[in-house]
Amino acid sequence: MEYTVVTLGPSGAGKTVYLAVLWQVLRLQHHRLGCYLTLDDVELEQRLNRAYREVAGPGEWPLSTDGSEFPEWTFSVRVRSQHGQFTAMRVRYLDYAGDRLTDPQEGSPAQRRLDATMRDADALLGLLDGRKVLRMMQGDAGFLDEDMSRVFGLMQGCNGPIHFVITKWDLLAGHYSLKRVRERLMEHPDFHTLATSRQSWQTAGMPVPPGRVRLIPVSSVGNSFAFLGADGAMHKKANARPDPLNVDVAFAAVLPDLLANAVSVLKAEAEAERRIARGEQDNMVPQFVRTVASALAAPAQSLLATRGVQLPVQTLAAFMAATAGAAAGLIRLPPSELRKARRLQKTFRRRSVNAVRDEASAAQFVTHRLVEVLTEFERSPENDGSNLS
Repeated sequence: MEYTVVTLGPSGAGKTVYLAVLWQVLRLQHHRLGCYLTLDDVELEQRLNRAYREVAGPGEWPLSTDGSEFPEWTFSVRVRSQHGQFTAMRVRYLDYAGDRLTDPQEGSPAQRRLDATMRDADALLGLLDGRKVLRMMQGDAGFLDEDMSRVFGLMQGCNGPIHFVITKWDLLAGHYSLKRVRERLMEHPDFHTLATSRQSWQTAGMPVPPGRVRLIPVSSVGNSFAFLGADGAMHKKANARPDPLNVDVAFAAVLPDLLANAVSVLKAEAEAERRIARGEQDNMVPQFVRTVASALAAPAQSLLATRGVQLPVQTLAAFMAATAGAAAGLIRLPPSELRKARRLQKTFRRRSVNAVRDEASAAQFVTHRLVEVLTEFERSPENDGSNLS
């Protein structure tokens, strides 16, 4: 499975710094997520390493992305167990010049490519510059109209999960709570409309409802690395070391939702099969939906079969729904089938990393870890206000 995530934010919001630090944080097996990232392209790997050295070193910050470039970073999410190393999924991040949002070059090849990529994106991360959020809290919210109005419009057109990341959270921590920032943002009509347009599915004890729009405070360098100077620029402290905050949470946020969205694809596939069996005309489910559903169902069914479990697609969908934190009512099943799916969910949650034997079990393992990280994040008192929908 490969997903495309686009980071949206004006120049200076911290997209390049975020990706460089994300790579540094997850290039070795992460203690909470239980996985690590690899890059197939050695040149891109060296580029991210250089960017991180610029972030962590005493010199200048990395330069903003050149408007003529459109770099893509395809990370393989890998799990290492006693049985080997396995790819759970692939996540493609797209970087671009922020001024393509605030000053778009309508009709240019690069702009057309960006717009097409936006339409096809699986998930979006909207980056809110912490310096400008700080000014908003002090009474100047002009950046929401000046920098973010087009971002909100682009995000509205995405069918996948969307989340907002407040960068440079170290500028706000200790001065403003996430709840207060959320309340201030929700006063802006465009932000409020976008946030509340994605209502969470009804849940029955599931920990992380898909469809939820989150507000995630992130500091790529931590609370003691940089400070805001009188000139309005960020300056590095002498002899300080980056200590990233919530970079892994921002990475984890979109993936369970994507898997849960795939459950609805499975549901559509099952319904299409039932209509075909009844001799009905199948005009409602496009071919690509059936293809995606089949590709997703096959490894999960194979994994369960190796454990001696044979499940119909409806029960498999319920199992995946429980795994990804989806709504219990998403798949309409008899109570006995739903209980069976939940028992399978609990069984897989107890499995250790050394039970990972193939790519399917690696994806299952990583999904559970992502859900655990998000659950911990949302239950933390300092993150009250993180849920926007």
